Amino acid sequence: MEHIIHLFNAGGLVMYPLLIFLIASWTIGIERIRLYRQFSQTLSQLKTVTEYDQENKAWSALLNQLESLDNNMVGHLVMSMKAARNYLNLTNRLEDTVTIVDMDLKRGLNWLSMMVTMAPLLGLLGTVVGMIRSFAAVGGDIGAPTVITGGVSEALIATATGLTVAIIALFFHSYCAYKVNTFIARLEQSFGNILDVYNRSHSL
Repeated sequence: MEHIIHLFNAGGLVMYPLLIFLIASWTIGIERIRLYRQFSQTLSQLKTVTEYDQENKAWSALLNQLESLDNNMVGHLVMSMKAARNYLNLTNRLEDTVTIVDMDLKRGLNWLSMMVTMAPLLGLLGTVVGMIRSFAAVGGDIGAPTVITGGVSEALIATATGLTVAIIALFFHSYCAYKVNTFIARLEQSFGNILDVYNRSHSL
């Protein structure tokens, strides 16, 4: 523990924002993963309802089955479906729902992207500042290589920390972006099934 504290102090002031970035990236990543697990279950339920006996299912039966699902997103979906005046209007409402869901699923990803970019830069800044201080402390004494080497090695701690934080943030961002794209594709497929049921149940 004392060694970690020593390394943290040796990294300079930039270690504080890097620590904040580290905590934020883990917080956002874990929160998003938990949300995605819940949303995956919702999509599975939605797929089951929209695909089961699709050829013979009536529009009213589909609405009743969707209403039985205890989920906020599905509840808003049912309200949009009931308010639809025609096929085109339903299509627009479903597209709006996809847009809203996409924005909600991507919430926090911009922060992860920002941390991926800024963390290495902050680490590099800390290293440069540390090296400047190291050489300034030596002054004109060219016979002190040990002091210079020790100062540079401590200054590099900031760069290593910045890269570590960036790698963690990049992992979460890449994973979350992949899951969002997968979820949107699954959602659009279920919405396509809803449109098919509406198309067969209503005269256009």
